[in-house]
Amino acid sequence: MRLCTAALLLLLAICLPPGHGILETHYTNLKCRCSKVSSTFINLILVDWIQVIRPGNGCPKTEIIFWTKAKKAICVNPTARWLPKVLKFVRSRSITSTPQAPVSKKRAA
Repeated sequence: MRLCTAALLLLLAICLPPGHGILETHYTNLKCRCSKVSSTFINLILVDWIQVIRPGNGCPKTEIIFWTKAKKAICVNPTARWLPKVLKFVRSRSITSTPQAPVSKKRAA
C-alpha cells in the first residue's frame, strides 16, 4: 500500500507544471502585439518611428506599429494600400547621405 501511494505521489509531482517554464525564464513573448489593426492613413507628422516585426516567435503574422510622438502605438494593417508608399518614403528619407564637410579653398599667393 505504501509503495502504491508513493508511486502515485511521484507521478503527480512529475505531472505538475513548473512555476516558471523555460520560455518564461528567457522573457520570450509568445503573443502577437497587435490585437486590433487600422487601415486608415496615418499622417507622418504625428509619427515618431515605425516598428516592423516579422513573423515568428509565436506570432504568425507581420506586425507594423506606428509610434506617435505622444508615445502611443498604432498597429497598421500590413496589407493597407497606402503602406508600401509610406514605408518607401520613410526608407528613402532615412538613408540619405550625410552632407559633405565644407572644404576651405586655399588662396593663391
